[in-house]
Amino acid sequence: MNHAKWITHFTRNRQNRPEPDWAAPISAPPTVLAPMLRSVEQFRLGDGGGPASLIAFNRENFRSRTSELRQIVDLWFAEEAEHARLLGCAVRRFGGRIITSHWSFTAFCLCRRALGVRFELQVLTLMELVSTAYYRMLRNHSPDGPLAAMCELILRDEAGHVAFQRDRLSSDGCPKLGVRGVLWRLQFLLFGYAAGTMLWVNHAPCLKAIGGTRAEFYSEVTRQLLRFIRSLRRVEKRAGVPALWARPARMQFQTAK
Repeated sequence: MNHAKWITHFTRNRQNRPEPDWAAPISAPPTVLAPMLRSVEQFRLGDGGGPASLIAFNRENFRSRTSELRQIVDLWFAEEAEHARLLGCAVRRFGGRIITSHWSFTAFCLCRRALGVRFELQVLTLMELVSTAYYRMLRNHSPDGPLAAMCELILRDEAGHVAFQRDRLSSDGCPKLGVRGVLWRLQFLLFGYAAGTMLWVNHAPCLKAIGGTRAEFYSEVTRQLLRFIRSLRRVEKRAGVPALWARPARMQFQTAK
């Protein structure tokens, strides 16, 4: 991995970040505002509002590879903490409260701690992807201008996080080739849809209230997951590795004269 590239990216990304106009009048009707507020309250906890760091029992196996990687991880989670700050501003704008616990977040953290840093990194990658689907829908349907502006800022960060995770996986040799590569992709999709379903269960009332649909949400989740997998596949192509499912070249036969 090009460590200098990512240190530069995260450092530059702190610049030119216009703060949403949190003092602007609220135009959302109460029937929309209530589920939207509950969703933002909960999402703040999951997006940087809890431990803004790797928490797996063996996290140092990853963080301590190089001093540069440790710095990159710290910069990455600093952006996650910034998301929590922005979401907290939205919560206060709508007259909500800052929550510190939720059953889904507790289960999420327990899995991250117990199953090791490799699993934690995959789970965090998947959460970046399904969160992108959530923020895109919230931005596109939001009846509140400052909330949409907040989503735009966070989506800018998420694009960088997803690209960083792609580089991390590529540098670690994922996805594997052959059958192992197919199995890796299948489990990635399976866990991705599981993460998306958990998000939908918790946040469907908000997304439906602002005009979103289940079909739109899962379409966006699918788009994000497949785009990520295709981006990893392009790395293999640059290395000259044929895909397992590629159509075999037609054999050319020459008849003897």
